[in-house]
Amino acid sequence: MMRYKFRKNCRLCSSKEFKLVLDLGKQPPSNAFLTRKEREKIEKVFPLRLYLCKTCHHLQLLDVVDKEYLFSNYLYMTSANKPIIQHFEEYVDYVYQKFLKKKKERMVVEIGSNDGTLLKKFLKYDVDVLGIEPAKNLAKISRSFKIKTENNFFSHSIAKKISNRKKADVIIANNILGHVDKLNDFIKGIKILLKDDGVFVFEVPHALKLIKNLEFDTVYHEHLSYFFITPLHKWLRKNELEIFHIQKQDVHGGTIRVFVSKSGSHKERKSVRGFMKEEEKNGINNKQTYDKFSTSIESLRKNLVKKIESLKKKNKIIFGYGAPAKGNVLLNYCKIDNKILDFVTDTTILKQGKLTPGTKIPIISPKDKPKNYKNMIALLLAWNYKDAIIKNEKNFIKNGGRFLIPIPKPVLL
Repeated sequence: MMRYKFRKNCRLCSSKEFKLVLDLGKQPPSNAFLTRKEREKIEKVFPLRLYLCKTCHHLQLLDVVDKEYLFSNYLYMTSANKPIIQHFEEYVDYVYQKFLKKKKERMVVEIGSNDGTLLKKFLKYDVDVLGIEPAKNLAKISRSFKIKTENNFFSHSIAKKISNRKKADVIIANNILGHVDKLNDFIKGIKILLKDDGVFVFEVPHALKLIKNLEFDTVYHEHLSYFFITPLHKWLRKNELEIFHIQKQDVHGGTIRVFVSKSGSHKERKSVRGFMKEEEKNGINNKQTYDKFSTSIESLRKNLVKKIESLKKKNKIIFGYGAPAKGNVLLNYCKIDNKILDFVTDTTILKQGKLTPGTKIPIISPKDKPKNYKNMIALLLAWNYKDAIIKNEKNFIKNGGRFLIPIPKPVLL
């Protein structure tokens, strides 16, 4: 039986005082793709609402969908994403040079290891690796690459079991921390599994970018937390851990890489205070910041729908480019369904042949889209890869195809 609950206290500070920042309506989970046979299926929908803790200013969802339902069979594969593969090459080289090179016995644990794409790159350095991945289908793929994989959700108890065998020099979690409901249990697990001089490295979107660039479609049921550095820094210190460095990364349209250690083992760099000052300057503690954000999102929605309706009247063929989770949130919030978009293209084989959740638009391989581009408009749902996509789609553009960029405001290129 699938469970759904409403959380009453903040994940970081346990306060019960919240401000509703954004209501995206009731939606199906954004990775709950349908088969063609399920076209008439009545889908399960859940509230999608973003709240701000009035005490510590942590942004989060309080409507929590059962993690087993969301993650046990997952269709996002890192190996299908070329920019991510390139990002991981640099990521692994950096981590190895900075934190592993001088050590003799080295162990890297990745939480949410997906299909093993990142861990596989550590093998060239003769590093012992372990993946922790809850999705059975992805854990199976990872093991086929000879990567040791624990098919489970990371927790305090799982960390204890692993640490009895060996502790980690580096623990990596890419876009995982935001998925965790019980953050205090999670961070206890990190402390147990990490060596005293070890480093916990994680990547998350910066919530400041979400607010400034109106990235409402990055809010979905899997993402329970949206991190500012200021409340995160305070929470980690309470748990005897310290952020000692932060880097901006271009991947996913802009994200941050955060380096954490046990208290006193690494010297804090200027980058940490720099991020916190930037957040203060941009009013993350001010009610007006979130009121303006909410109003701007509603205007964006109206403008995008108006733009698409205008193009449909001109008999343009409009399709979705990419079927990421964020794209499904946008389609459902804006009520852009299979009567408006003819199809969606996506490179992920597991998504091809399926229908988008809620809007039931057929997903096809990019190779299968019609070749007469002159009358075609691609709604760029994977807008976070805009530069790479436009660079790769020169033939589409050259032959009359155009891109409609939805965020931060609708623009036809």
